[in-house]
Amino acid sequence: WRCGNRMVVSADAELPDRCVKTGRPADGEWADIRLRWHHPALFIVLFINVIVYFIVAHFVSTSVIVRVGIIHDALTSARRARRILWMLLLAGGASCFRAAVGAPLLWWFVAALMVLSALVFFSRGRLIWATRMEHGYVWIAGVHPDYLALLPEWPR
Repeated sequence: WRCGNRMVVSADAELPDRCVKTGRPADGEWADIRLRWHHPALFIVLFINVIVYFIVAHFVSTSVIVRVGIIHDALTSARRARRILWMLLLAGGASCFRAAVGAPLLWWFVAALMVLSALVFFSRGRLIWATRMEHGYVWIAGVHPDYLALLPEWPR
């Protein structure tokens, strides 16, 4: 189903053989994507500590694997973006370490720039993402409008 600009599916849903990112025929190419979700109020824990947030989110979040059609180019592009993301985060961490041992202020600037750049690649590396999970259904964002147009309206 579709609900506005979101796709609503159950975990065992049979989806059309079309790419969720482009709306074009997927030609039998499928990907199993693990979607995780937790209540947005949990982000308040970020103000306490980032590490505590990740630990709590890991145990509190729910996850589901959804099988979606995806063309090879979209999948390759997302994988490339994730690789670049990790390289930027590692380089940013190394820059922070370099700055902490007494290097010039320039290294802090370089580290901040790399981490901010990583945020761009984080958004490019996600194919689809869950915005809500309840009662066995998942609301998914990042789906192409042409793909959504193929789906019936959410009845509830």
